[in-house]
Amino acid sequence: MKCPGRLSLKNCCKGSSVVDVVIWAAIIVFVIMPVFAAVIEKFILLNKIQVIKDAVDITNISTYNSIVAEYLGKTIVEFDRDKVYNIYRELLSENLNLNWDLSPRDGSIAKGNVRIESIVLYTSQFPAVCPEGLEIKRPAVHSVVTVPIKPALFSEMILNMLGKQNIELKIHVDSDIPLDK
Repeated sequence: MKCPGRLSLKNCCKGSSVVDVVIWAAIIVFVIMPVFAAVIEKFILLNKIQVIKDAVDITNISTYNSIVAEYLGKTIVEFDRDKVYNIYRELLSENLNLNWDLSPRDGSIAKGNVRIESIVLYTSQFPAVCPEGLEIKRPAVHSVVTVPIKPALFSEMILNMLGKQNIELKIHVDSDIPLDK
């Protein structure tokens, strides 16, 4: 159809406004909202990861309490290994709001049993390499903790379709032990 004179194409060839509304609604529902939800969900996940990393880092540093008292303030560092694990487990439970068996309490960021994969104390023979491949140059505590968290928004539906209920985050933190040389 040709438009006479100076009439615009919009005025000359009108379509159905209902179709326009349906197309825009589909774009909003199927494109914009899922993209927005994915961005928000990624932000929520990154926030949870940071909270867990901070809790694990504080727990790592707390192993400083297990240093044999006569060596405090010196470059000689000696640990009671059993005491380290007990302190680590107790403080990780407190920091992540867990029961003694590392199962979650109400209000915990974890949604399943937390697993302590490894705790390694580096006190000499530097530089060393931790099991995750990072170089350690000073006395440090290396830990790897697996924390299951519940996803938000659309990831929960996707995980349910895959037969899973939680996302398992493997958190690796190496924390330097403060020394007074």
